Amino acid sequence: MSDELVVLRGGSRDRESSRVAEGVRRILTASPAPGLLDVYEANGETQELAGNPGLALVFVHAGQEPAGDLAPELLHSPHSG
Repeated sequence: MSDELVVLRGGSRDRESSRVAEGVRRILTASPAPGLLDVYEANGETQELAGNPGLALVFVHAGQEPAGDLAPELLHSPHSG
């Protein structure tokens, strides 16, 4: 399975980018708010990112949800840039 370059818009991770498995349409990230996760969802847009070939898929901040029993190792940590 290949991966896709994505860029996050809004929330605490605005403008961070990462690679995710092809077909991913929702990303949960650690939130600065204790006990919460930031939720990002694909919106169908693409964007150029400096230094990267091709286009990145755009994921927009869709809100927060309780972390509950989600194991920390299951969280996705995008990169700044």
